Amino acid sequence: MQPRLTLSCGEYRRTRPLLDGRVTVAGYDVEIIPDPFPSSGVLGDYQYPRTLRMLDGRAFDVCEMGMAPYVTARSQGVPLVAIPVFHYRRFRHPYIFCRGDSGIETPGDLAGRRVGVRRLNLSAGVWARALLQHDYGVDLNDVTWVVTVDVPLRDQVRNGLKVEVSSSGKGLEELLARGDIDAMIEASVLSASAQKAAGVRRLLGEDTRQLEVDYYARTGCFPIMHTIALWQDAVARHEDLCQALYDAFLCAKAVGNRAGEPRARYVLALEEEEWWQSLTAAQTETLCGGPGRPGDPWSYSLDEDGKTVEAFLDYAYEQGLTPERYRTADLFVVPGTA
Repeated sequence: MQPRLTLSCGEYRRTRPLLDGRVTVAGYDVEIIPDPFPSSGVLGDYQYPRTLRMLDGRAFDVCEMGMAPYVTARSQGVPLVAIPVFHYRRFRHPYIFCRGDSGIETPGDLAGRRVGVRRLNLSAGVWARALLQHDYGVDLNDVTWVVTVDVPLRDQVRNGLKVEVSSSGKGLEELLARGDIDAMIEASVLSASAQKAAGVRRLLGEDTRQLEVDYYARTGCFPIMHTIALWQDAVARHEDLCQALYDAFLCAKAVGNRAGEPRARYVLALEEEEWWQSLTAAQTETLCGGPGRPGDPWSYSLDEDGKTVEAFLDYAYEQGLTPERYRTADLFVVPGTA
């Protein structure tokens, strides 16, 4: 009898063939736990409760998890490990918003302001704050960070950072619309009502595509948002599990990339598809390579993605999510070496 596992993961083109059964995990009977994503509208923070189900109740054997919640969990001694499947990535330039009447014209104007982010271990927020700090010279200690969920931070960072936990019960969109915060960082687009109510605009411009492509050309980083985590004791019991899962996600990616796949239903995946379709040929070539030198932005390889992973681990440490600067080898099992 094959070992039985449960898996929960969002529906992207690269994962759908695994979730719908066209691709299987060799040697394992995998039960797919449906991902309760909204099929339309603003995403909200539905993924964090799923992460908490994984962490607090071991609701799944294998689970999609944001990079930031994953390193936070590891810093608290949670016995997880990840495989190098990086199926969701986004540049964060378009997701820093400010009120139209805030007087914020440039990133430097965020000093002394109140900026909302759901939680400081939101992966999108880690990358966005790093972007503000390293590319635009924003001192993160000069900002009051308004969060709806507090998370552990390294003492040295906690003592210097201004963090306010909102007790209003209101979401960040509403706080922005009411003027309780001046700006916010999100993982996806804001609702039309919030944008209208606050006259919201994107801090770095309404069309940031060239900024994003230039960032990639300069840094080599295509920011990783999520990975696939599983329990260390499952890896110990099943020595081929990491390889089998990795192979299945690789196969699902290949199948999902074929012509004729239906459009995504998942909000994040749909936004991603629309973004790719909006790029110019030159921008696409920068990201993917030109004729004769094709590249794969979703290479699922620590060799190819090492620079991006290392950058994230730098930022996670700088921003206080980890007690030490973790190494890639501390967090990921490379298939074939488990």
